[in-house]
Amino acid sequence: MTSTHSSLNTAGPSVGAMATIEAKRLVRNPFFLLANVVTFGLLVMMAVQGTEAKPPGDLLSWPVVPAFFVGLTSLVVMARQTRSTEGAAEAIIAAPGTEAHRTLALGLACLVPAVSGLLFMLGEIAVAATQKPVPMEWWFGTMSDAHVLAALTANAPVACLGGGLLGVLVGRWLRFPGAAAVVVVALVAVCMLGQYPAEETTHPVLRLWTPWATWQSGTNEEDGTAVAYGGSAIWYLVYTMCLCGSALIAAMWHDRVARVAQLRALFAGVVVVGLAALALSMTTGTTANRTSDPVPWFHAD
Repeated sequence: MTSTHSSLNTAGPSVGAMATIEAKRLVRNPFFLLANVVTFGLLVMMAVQGTEAKPPGDLLSWPVVPAFFVGLTSLVVMARQTRSTEGAAEAIIAAPGTEAHRTLALGLACLVPAVSGLLFMLGEIAVAATQKPVPMEWWFGTMSDAHVLAALTANAPVACLGGGLLGVLVGRWLRFPGAAAVVVVALVAVCMLGQYPAEETTHPVLRLWTPWATWQSGTNEEDGTAVAYGGSAIWYLVYTMCLCGSALIAAMWHDRVARVAQLRALFAGVVVVGLAALALSMTTGTTANRTSDPVPWFHAD
């Protein structure tokens, strides 16, 4: 192999151009567009339902909307897009860059769903700023802004980014029919089952190994109380970002030419940082659940 093919830095400008092409393909995908319409439609619906008598609640739970619709849709779309990109590359002998470069470009295109998640999060923050949250949202006034913002960031833009990157990983390594659908089902099952420790007040932090972790119980229909689950959202954010990085590197590893010492070292570094962040997310911050005070005027509809 020539030195041109052995380095991951030789096609920098072309990677940017390919990333732009892949991003445009993603934006034009009808399923991705539909997922965004549903996501932001639900955001508007949840916002307009808030009134002075009954302002919006469960704000820390809202990011499940973009994570589910945009993130999971991006997983399926990017898996298909990755395979179709490689099919085109095989058909054209003079395909630009190496497979690793094309994978990196696909990874950069995953910033598109991340932007969708970020816009949703900003819209949610705007709702909280213009409509004073209900009393069960007490942690917006008592928890640090960094903790709240980290929880929202990990569960919305980073989750959407991770969905797309996992799709690239699936597209590179799994070739059986319906692979993306199988991964989607497995991912949802893991995240749902992994939240079981959240209700166990002795060890709620054990849920934090999952790529999407809940930070709020939702409203108690009897008295309006809610529970903020334990753990450090700041370190959890670092952990989820490391998951995203490891998914992209693992996808690039499919290219045998790219398996150089620098990539191995980078992957090892991301894994070490991710494991350290996971440990810190479970051992720092608030490790126990906290329940809000009852809401005197609350009653179920």
